[in-house]
Amino acid sequence: MAARAGGTRYHAPFERTRRGARSGAKTPRGMEANGPTMRTALAASLLAVALVAAVLIVRSGRSRRRSPLEEAIGDRLAASMGPGTGSHLERAPKVRRLEVLEEDASNPVYTPQIRVELGTTDAPGMKLAFECVASALEAMHPVVEEHDERVAHYDIEFTFGPDGLLVDGECRRVTVPAEFVEKLVENDRYRAFDLRRDVERADGDDESVAALWRPCRS
Repeated sequence: MAARAGGTRYHAPFERTRRGARSGAKTPRGMEANGPTMRTALAASLLAVALVAAVLIVRSGRSRRRSPLEEAIGDRLAASMGPGTGSHLERAPKVRRLEVLEEDASNPVYTPQIRVELGTTDAPGMKLAFECVASALEAMHPVVEEHDERVAHYDIEFTFGPDGLLVDGECRRVTVPAEFVEKLVENDRYRAFDLRRDVERADGDDESVAALWRPCRS
């Protein structure tokens, strides 16, 4: 309540207190420092996560060691089908995986999975694909024999089509049993056309692993 006394306006104590509250009270120092402290802690946490991720990536890369057979196959493919060798490929085929079918340490059985990156938008014709398959097999199989190893079959994988952040390219494989490969290497009259014919006939046969232009294995 306010009253006039000699022309002077009198304000009750509670009004002065209310005005003081409206004028704004000082924020305690602890609260002012809270924002920067939280930002610093968040930045430190993100840095720690990034360091841990980097260490894991380095360790995973180091743990992936190629066997002597895998290295030898990769080197032979690069020498036989890489740029400058007369091949139409811009990149030499590479060994994506050397899968072990039988875990017998003394006499394992392998399945080489070879990746051919075509770098084209459209799928290749079968004639071109099997010429590439035959060339890769003729390069690899002698290396396997030199290392005195056993192979059940070969997967030759082809990647093509648009590939980007929003679109994935395609991957198709031709699976060739070892007996077909031996005919290709040992018989000069057995060529890419004959190999294609035998794979086409065996594709879908329950007793054969041969496969013609199937999706690549994961």
